[in-house]
Amino acid sequence: MSNAQEPQDFEFDPLQSTTVTLSPAAVDWAVRMGQLETTVAYQWPSFLRAMALRGFQAWVEAGALDVAVYYDTEQTPPAGITCRVGDFRLCLIAQGNLSDEVVRIPRGTLDDPDNFAHLYVLVDVQEEEDRVTILSGLRRDLVLADHPTAERSLNADDTYTVPVQLFNTPPEQLRLYLNCLNPARLTARVNADAESLLPTVASTALLSNVGGELINVGRWLRDQIGEVADRLAWTLLPPLAQREAAMAFRSPVEEIEEILMEMPPTVTVPPHARGAYTDCQSWGLPFRLYALTWTVFETDVPEWSLLLCLGPSGGNQLPPGIQLKIRDRTSVLVEQTLAPNSESTYLYGQVVGTWDEQFVATIELPNGTVLNWPPFGFQPDA
Repeated sequence: MSNAQEPQDFEFDPLQSTTVTLSPAAVDWAVRMGQLETTVAYQWPSFLRAMALRGFQAWVEAGALDVAVYYDTEQTPPAGITCRVGDFRLCLIAQGNLSDEVVRIPRGTLDDPDNFAHLYVLVDVQEEEDRVTILSGLRRDLVLADHPTAERSLNADDTYTVPVQLFNTPPEQLRLYLNCLNPARLTARVNADAESLLPTVASTALLSNVGGELINVGRWLRDQIGEVADRLAWTLLPPLAQREAAMAFRSPVEEIEEILMEMPPTVTVPPHARGAYTDCQSWGLPFRLYALTWTVFETDVPEWSLLLCLGPSGGNQLPPGIQLKIRDRTSVLVEQTLAPNSESTYLYGQVVGTWDEQFVATIELPNGTVLNWPPFGFQPDA
């Protein structure tokens, strides 16, 4: 396996971020891969898979944080496992469009216990225009849940037929999986309940490794973002007293100010509070998570407060059904869900704890995908 990335190998369609126009060199490689097939009937399908592979590679590597697509550049892309991205095995299916009612997937990619595909990706290859469009994806575990072995019939060409409607994972969600999700979550047993396969806070951290890491909000009070928060793309906000000067710029600073003004009177943020935000648009998710913290000295034991606000970004809206949860080591302390037709534009939650307490924030999307970060802790002297 090798990673192949040619300079100037593609350009993006400005009107559709999932469409890639391949360079002449990339098309020539696809032609050569097709010609490697000794059986004439296999040459055209092999050429289309090679086109799909180069387009998929360009799309993934242009939008990922640190992800590469691996495959053998000297061998014709197989009909089974086409490539690998990290620990993910992918089967790319060159399909004309989503108007086809069924899709054929190779039997081995579903049944082989040692070399199955974690994800299937439908790709539209417009060979006359040298264009490739990433259409949608499908998780293997959901195929197994929806079509158990007893309900699947094998075609003469050693493939299974599945309805195209199952390919309902949008490209931006695929990118999120490849960037963040542990593929072990997609290795479910045939008789598993699909609902139980969804990532959970206890078992999966989509955006980080939880092994001992901590987002130390105590450092924010010293005007420092901290190593873990910085690596996870959190941006420190200016002090509350300085926000009015920054309001001229339409930015996250103004957005969090608007959210705070809409908060109920029971939520009071003191002037000495400090905060930060992280933008999830890199994963194709149009929202921001804000975190504000401050010290509380109203009791004999010093405490700290954490206020989390989940709001949209870029003029978008939060999808109905999205959830924000905050939990400590033993239980869920806050759980908010955006109801359909709700007039609210954000979700929020506030918790208070002693300086040795930590809290985990979780966002659950309507499709069941869960995002959680390392615990938030308060260690101002660390």
